[in-house]
Amino acid sequence: MSQSVATRTVFDPEKLVRAAIHHLPVYTRPAAPQTRPEREIRLDWNESPYPPSPNALAAIASCATHNRYPEFDAQKLREALGHYVGAPAGQVIAGAGLDNVLETLMFPLIGPGDRVIVSEPTFMVYRLLVAGHGGEVVDVPLRPDFSLDADAILDAADEETKLIVICNPNNPTGNLFSPDAIERVVRETSSLVAIDEAYAEFAGVSHLGLMDRYPNVAILRTMSKFAGLAGMRVGYGVFPESLMPYLLRVMPGFCNVSAVATAAAIASLKDIEYNQAVVARILTDRDALADRLRQIPGVAPHPSATNFLLVRLPVSEAAPIARELARRGISVRHFANPAFGIADCLRVSIGTPKENAIFADELQAVLAGQPT
Repeated sequence: MSQSVATRTVFDPEKLVRAAIHHLPVYTRPAAPQTRPEREIRLDWNESPYPPSPNALAAIASCATHNRYPEFDAQKLREALGHYVGAPAGQVIAGAGLDNVLETLMFPLIGPGDRVIVSEPTFMVYRLLVAGHGGEVVDVPLRPDFSLDADAILDAADEETKLIVICNPNNPTGNLFSPDAIERVVRETSSLVAIDEAYAEFAGVSHLGLMDRYPNVAILRTMSKFAGLAGMRVGYGVFPESLMPYLLRVMPGFCNVSAVATAAAIASLKDIEYNQAVVARILTDRDALADRLRQIPGVAPHPSATNFLLVRLPVSEAAPIARELARRGISVRHFANPAFGIADCLRVSIGTPKENAIFADELQAVLAGQPT
């Protein structure tokens, strides 16, 4: 009588994971200093330095339904967001942060061979999501003055181009693009044009009105920046009515937004005056920080329509400056890719006046110790 021999199996993730994922870079913050600094000043993620509105904090504290799911279609949240921007709730998709909304958008659109146009330097998550779906990222770089090259975008668009993403105001450069350039891209392409307005409240500019004139516009927004809800993870988008039947097929249940985040977002949108006051305060602090930085020899902050500054330094490579600031307990962002043309820059979120002053003083001290 023969005995059956158990066959040893080997689990090999490399064979299971899609090829498009194998070489994706990991989206992480830089490594922390070996010695933990005594202070922690976070000026690297473009968060609000101020808490959410009183209504939002009360809603968070009083939310007692953690054992129950929120609304499956997040209808009340979508209605509140639609009312805030002036769009029908039926054209709003929410998500666990704007990254999640982008993922929902790309799910039905992007597959192997599909092309997405971005203009770098810009928000790197676009590239990661497209590549993760097996699509091709086509970079039409910003001009040297960081303006949008509408001619080059239109020249690059073809039948395989499913999506064009425009970040306005742009991250990490902080500037607004010409409305005429954006509208020309929308008008002269058949691709969907998604305009990322994560910083719209700071800029006082929105392109939602383009949706009334063109069928191929989507607007992407977030509650993270202006409303101080980064920790709640609530992003949303307004999409063409004709696209909604497809998006609703892939929209995650509950829009991936928790009950407490839903309560916080809805309550925050009832505290418009508070949120507007915080935005005004951040803008005042931003301009004051820019003035202070200009007093440091060789330092030049770029004009900004956001809650951060892109700051050019009198060095060819700013990475060592960022590391030294981190050692001193101040986190800022640096973008090393030489193709971006900002390797000599730091991106600095606007903190409290005290945090901004510490950053400026420490930056001046670090630069003073650099070889000329």
